[in-house]
Amino acid sequence: MDILSRLTKVLGIVWKVLTGIRNAFANIFFIIVIIVLLVAVFSDTKETLDSNSVLLLNPSGTLVEETTPPDPAEAFLKLGRETAVADETKAQDVIDAVRRAATDSRIKAMVIDPRDLQGCDTTKLTDIGKAIRDFKETGKPVLAHAMFYTQGQYLLASYADSVSVNPLGGVMINGFGMYQTYFKGLLDKLRINFHVYRVGDYKSAAEPFMRDSMSYEARESSRQWLDGLWQAYLAELGKNRSVTAADITAYVENIDTRLRDVEGDAAKLAVTARLVDDIRTGDQFDQFLEGKTGLKSRDMHRVSFRDYLAMTAAHASKAKELVAVIRARGPIMPGKQPESMTGSESLAELFRQARQDSSVVAVVLRLDSPGGSAAASEEIHHEIARTQEAGKPVVVSMGSVAASGAYWIAAGANRIVAAPTTLTGSIGIFAAFPTFENAAESVGITSDGIGTTSLADLGNPLRPLAPKVEASIEHLLKFGYNLFISRVANGRRMAPDDVEKMAQGRVFLGQVAQEARLVDQLGDLDEAVKTAGTLAGLTAVESKELRREPTAKEKFMQAFFSSGQALLAPQSPTLHKLMTMVQARAGLLDTMADPGHIYARSLECEASSF
Repeated sequence: MDILSRLTKVLGIVWKVLTGIRNAFANIFFIIVIIVLLVAVFSDTKETLDSNSVLLLNPSGTLVEETTPPDPAEAFLKLGRETAVADETKAQDVIDAVRRAATDSRIKAMVIDPRDLQGCDTTKLTDIGKAIRDFKETGKPVLAHAMFYTQGQYLLASYADSVSVNPLGGVMINGFGMYQTYFKGLLDKLRINFHVYRVGDYKSAAEPFMRDSMSYEARESSRQWLDGLWQAYLAELGKNRSVTAADITAYVENIDTRLRDVEGDAAKLAVTARLVDDIRTGDQFDQFLEGKTGLKSRDMHRVSFRDYLAMTAAHASKAKELVAVIRARGPIMPGKQPESMTGSESLAELFRQARQDSSVVAVVLRLDSPGGSAAASEEIHHEIARTQEAGKPVVVSMGSVAASGAYWIAAGANRIVAAPTTLTGSIGIFAAFPTFENAAESVGITSDGIGTTSLADLGNPLRPLAPKVEASIEHLLKFGYNLFISRVANGRRMAPDDVEKMAQGRVFLGQVAQEARLVDQLGDLDEAVKTAGTLAGLTAVESKELRREPTAKEKFMQAFFSSGQALLAPQSPTLHKLMTMVQARAGLLDTMADPGHIYARSLECEASSF
């Protein structure tokens, strides 16, 4: 009894300690909640903009069409430090801030600071660049400065009147590449049977599960659009910096010998290559900015574009007839999905909203998606048809990528507008899903039983596919491909045989797609809105965005965490890139949710950002 009594006391003490720790954590969490909410409430007072302000263009993370609502667990870990940066930046926010600042007399200049920009593509950067060029026409100076420029950061900075770099910095331009991750070796080692069926000689989306290297067809197709992207990048730099494509190519290909000639001084090399104008420290850049604006630093207020948007109200449209803009980003999936995905039901709700809104006379669907579920793509295609039947024309504006299932959707529009650097096409489909009978058998697990038909075990991942199932999938796939061809032929008013000749899963740049009649005109979102307005008979065109209404949970999370900064320091660009790749590959199977396992998706396009 004495031992039992002592043990009871010890356990009682341990329990009290654990209870105390638990209560302490609960109290700490409660205090943090109260502090953040108080900050959110008392910081709600609108800050006024100083009359001598400089717009700081400092996008962070990845440029996207639409930002994703914060994840509760991740957002909680990001409370605290001011050193944090956003994981995503909505490209349209940057454009809106630049346009608004151009006519704002309180904004005296713009400073481009791209240091936190970690993921981008040529299409979004050139859209932002167009707004910067318009800003420069007002006569206000645009200056860029950074410690170091990556390829995407440098393209953004190149739109400035003057580009400077830190003495220990430089410019890294490395060209475009498309490097897939191949899983065949891993699947073989794990004895996982990944069943892949495809239609289209160039439909390489399924190759990561079938091969351990790029096929000839994929290499041939990818080189064409990669070369086109590279030439577009070089042409944009040529306009901005008065350098030739040969100058940039020589800079990249001879970087080792050129660095040797300047004794490793990358900043000096950037100046001699005319990529930057001057080498300046942070203090020297501040003095340069003072000289350009005629303002002393103490009288100058730098405001980030995000804060500037919050301080200034958008122009409220008084037009009775408007063009609605609906944005669709990410893999196409059935049902309701967050902003990082293109959900068939989510988009259907927005199209219904557009049809029921008497002020909306036309719709622009902004597509930035590599495709996905064939069934979901077909559902969205029907939503476009219903909107047209309601007397409201639909124009598709293609962003960086609008391929495969996204083109399935676009084919039904009245007009398709693409950027010259849009990746589109990829007309082809595939089916893919794993079974684990061999993997299970290798560790001593087997599956056996009886069924009323030869298909009773269909869907059991521990059972092999029956030959009749494989044959049936091929028939279904052929039907899906023919339906895809039919949708394109009807929508584009082309003969099915002509569509078939350019299909087979090929990926095209927007400018090539226009020549192939897959795209009507080249242009950005603004051009698409004007086109939609013209189709609706408008003389003066104004637009408004239709967005999915956030859930109560999302509203709370956005309000709760909007005043907090991140607890973790920003990731290095290399780590961010690695984590993005891992996350994308790890989440690939999660986005393959088509009920029939049939997909119109272009994985090669997803590997093309820089």
